[in-house]
Amino acid sequence: MCGIAGIISTDPGQRLAADMRAERRWASAMRAIAPRGPDGHGEFRCASGYARLGHARLAVQDVSDAAAQPMTSEDGRFTLVYNGEIVNATELRTRLEIRGHRFRTRSDTEVLLRACEEWGARAVPPMLHGMYAFALWDARERTLLLATDHLSIKPLYWSRDNGHLYFGSTADAVRELLPGGAEVDGDALAAMLSLGAIPAPMTAWRGIEKFEPGRAMLWRVGVGPVRWRHWSPSEEIDPSQRATADDFARVFEPVCHEWMLSSDVPVSLLLSGGLDSSATAAALAAMGERPTAVTLGLSEPDDESPIASETARQLGLAHHVERLSARDAVAMLHQAAATFDEPQCYGALLTMTRVAATARGVGKVVISGDGGDEAFGGYSWHTREPTIGRPDIGAAMLMGDLSAPPASRAAALRDLASRSFVHAHLQAVFPRFHPREATALLAPLGARFDEDRYAQWLLAEDRPGLPWPRRGQRLDLMGFCAASILPKLDRATMAVGLELRPPFLDRRVLEWSLRLPVETGEDGLGGQKPAVRRYLERAGLGALLRRPKQGFSLRLGDDNLWTRALDTTRDAALFAGGALAPGWRNVVAPGVPSREARSFALCFLAAWYEAHAVRRAADATPALRSAA
Repeated sequence: MCGIAGIISTDPGQRLAADMRAERRWASAMRAIAPRGPDGHGEFRCASGYARLGHARLAVQDVSDAAAQPMTSEDGRFTLVYNGEIVNATELRTRLEIRGHRFRTRSDTEVLLRACEEWGARAVPPMLHGMYAFALWDARERTLLLATDHLSIKPLYWSRDNGHLYFGSTADAVRELLPGGAEVDGDALAAMLSLGAIPAPMTAWRGIEKFEPGRAMLWRVGVGPVRWRHWSPSEEIDPSQRATADDFARVFEPVCHEWMLSSDVPVSLLLSGGLDSSATAAALAAMGERPTAVTLGLSEPDDESPIASETARQLGLAHHVERLSARDAVAMLHQAAATFDEPQCYGALLTMTRVAATARGVGKVVISGDGGDEAFGGYSWHTREPTIGRPDIGAAMLMGDLSAPPASRAAALRDLASRSFVHAHLQAVFPRFHPREATALLAPLGARFDEDRYAQWLLAEDRPGLPWPRRGQRLDLMGFCAASILPKLDRATMAVGLELRPPFLDRRVLEWSLRLPVETGEDGLGGQKPAVRRYLERAGLGALLRRPKQGFSLRLGDDNLWTRALDTTRDAALFAGGALAPGWRNVVAPGVPSREARSFALCFLAAWYEAHAVRRAADATPALRSAA
């Protein structure tokens, strides 16, 4: 697990610059990815002058120097920089050895490099299980292959400017590489306020894109890019499949074991009182694994640490609880804002940032139960299929006026949900700011975001022929999960040099779970996620099935925390500098829908804008002061 960055010349008559300014930009980009790989760094310069690759290493598999990156093939043709974990590397290694390959390391990096040599880089991504983003330079063909895993669990950003292609693990790294930098994209921030996060390929910065799930791009010097998609969720239901506890165990237990085995360092487990992390713990225990469990202790009555402690005790796991209170919230906000290269509107960013730091105290690797809701249909909005309501176009038209009354804002959100099935689904996931409302707020940044763009990015993933909730699971997997959950996990953990592994999002688990027939009625274990529930019952953890769903969201027992915190933002650059329209307080006035959640979104955006767009020094006084 690492950070990668690089540059190639896209013009055959132009080599990479080697002047002082280019070197400063390169050094800044390497500093941007350094937290992702604190164990070492490496660099490759192509003799032809067309390519430069950089790597920051988190040593997890084969921690010897022989496994360092960039890694070049023995004949000098291919050079690889790679961020991720190929969990079926052992199987691939065996296949390659049969074909005559002899390995000099135990790393999955070398397996990936030799697989590209043997089968061709375009053929390799569908063979891989795990998570990855990699760049492969072919010196003979003068091509660069960029690829991410089936869900882009590992991120990859890129930009093209003045005859060069720039790429990196974070938007911040690409910004540093670009000679002219990059400006904040008002459209993207409007998308963030409307959707909760910024969906790919859009990013918070103009001219920088991020890879969508399961994508690859081959760029040939002097020719340009060829792009393709190497994975898509199942579009069919298999009526012969059954969701019994034994079936779940047959698929999930070996996957969890595989995700555990491929590391030479201590491993921890994020354990809440919920079904998914508990099922992950049970599966690991069934395979003889005993990672240290880490739990956040929140305020009553939302504290899940007692039930997590009981689960850990039953499974024989060591357990560590990190306590949080409302006093921690604003400090956590600034820490998360500095950590994330793109803003989001979800309070879980804060708790994830804190629990990642705690897990890093145990070791370099942590297992999580994230993805269980997408894989098995566990979100609250999965309990009811969206219906298209009656439009209220008049209310929507009012959203361009920030002085519109609260009742109109609620009516406009109902109108937004009436426009299509995907609109209705997105509103069920994140009913906060209307696109026209967000555009009006960010008018000083030139935002243009409307009802069509709100859903356009996800429409191609909708499959009306799938039964509910499989249809919703697909939308969430390629939408909410890819845009919000996975960036949250990656940025929070990699900021402290921690590798997070989500076995529920393994391609084999998804290819089984998304094809399961939908069960009607209840079987005594509850309606949602019957396979997971049956497995937990069999594992002796049936008490979990009667608890309400909570997760790792931030609930600190103070319902007005962010509304009060927002009152202290007058000196923040987002407001004082004019990036937000003067009437912004109207959108968080008493009576507006989701007032507290809207307030948090603006608080986080203000802190993020201060940390990234304004480039405030790391030790500067935060603009948001504690309201606790």
